[in-house]
Amino acid sequence: MPRRRVTWQSKLNPNRASASTEGNCWLRPQTAVITATGIAPNANTVAVTNSAQAASVTKASVSESPALNVCASTARKIQEIAQRNRIREQAGLPLLSVPSELRKIKNVEIAAAFEEFADRHGESVWEEVLAPVREGRREPTWRPTGFMEGLGFQAQVSKILRERFDLSQHHGQK
Repeated sequence: MPRRRVTWQSKLNPNRASASTEGNCWLRPQTAVITATGIAPNANTVAVTNSAQAASVTKASVSESPALNVCASTARKIQEIAQRNRIREQAGLPLLSVPSELRKIKNVEIAAAFEEFADRHGESVWEEVLAPVREGRREPTWRPTGFMEGLGFQAQVSKILRERFDLSQHHGQK
């Protein structure tokens, strides 16, 4: 009996074809310098390197707009958030928090990266988890037959995948 493929996580943003995890450069000094209002910084601007300062940048006027010293990927995301805040301000809606929105974007990217990782490695982890039971029963093709039994093995597989994914992220692998 063929085993059904398990979806590891629901897609948080199905409209986005692939999420980028471009260096995990969230509000760290890197390469690009922009302003939250989208206007190039002048000589009198100050670098913003923490999320508390970045949160207040979207409320700053053009004349006092400080420069953000972040990577290009984060700069694009901050520009998108600033554009959304301009639209929200015109509509009389509350402004979005830049750090909160950056965190949400990063969480979506991490979830997509985990799903890709699980798709790539899930089958081998299943085989690894089932191997001791198969050896003990002397049935090389044994699979869980009951719902609860399957859930127990699925929990083991998910835990192993999450641990390995987290290790790969800390070591810069994908």
